[in-house]
Amino acid sequence: MADSNNCSPKEFCLEGQFLGFANDDGKLKYLRLSVLSEEMQIKIPKAMRFNVALLLQPGASIRVTGTGKYGRTGQAKLKATQIVPLSESDAPIALEIPSNSVLLATDSAKIGATLSGCETFRSNIADGVSAEILPVNTDRACMKQRSKSKPKIKVLVCQKSGCLKRGGKGLCEALDRTICDRQWEKYVTIERTGCLKHCSSAPNVVIMPGKQRHAKVRSKTLPQIAEAIDNLIGKTG
Repeated sequence: MADSNNCSPKEFCLEGQFLGFANDDGKLKYLRLSVLSEEMQIKIPKAMRFNVALLLQPGASIRVTGTGKYGRTGQAKLKATQIVPLSESDAPIALEIPSNSVLLATDSAKIGATLSGCETFRSNIADGVSAEILPVNTDRACMKQRSKSKPKIKVLVCQKSGCLKRGGKGLCEALDRTICDRQWEKYVTIERTGCLKHCSSAPNVVIMPGKQRHAKVRSKTLPQIAEAIDNLIGKTG
């Protein structure tokens, strides 16, 4: 009979080098992390996958926190709840921490020998208190500055359920990060819209003025969108 302590989820915190993804039928379900010269695979929740694929490059140092437990085979199964690039200029890629989360420093080692060298999870959130983590780089100063201006350029992003499932939510956050990082708040706003009539090529972006359409937006196409916005800023600014 399995040990009930091993079956129950335990909190973990790992710091290591991001190696890339373990490809599962074309879906980026797992990230590969090198910790203490050992490679680990950690499951990425659906809501985080677009941002992770967009913002992380192989070789980057990251901190991953989440929960893990032993499977029936005795192998540790890990699932991320937060991924933080270890750079002061980067914001966390995160979900909401569950209100019933209990952070136990002594439990991380129970997940498996692979976790024995990791630091315990440090948090300024009191046990049992829900905490909402802001989307990537959507800081209050940026939002405040944006609200005082009337941007001339609009980036339209479809918010229909089909587009959101194909990366629309993560796309909005990535575009917001780009605008803040480049200090375009005075010139550009992201407008979440209804259907843009090209659901089969989601996620879609339309840049106004000019109605420039970008379909099937992925991380590699974001620089093209940024360049298009930059050109418009030069014309309208």
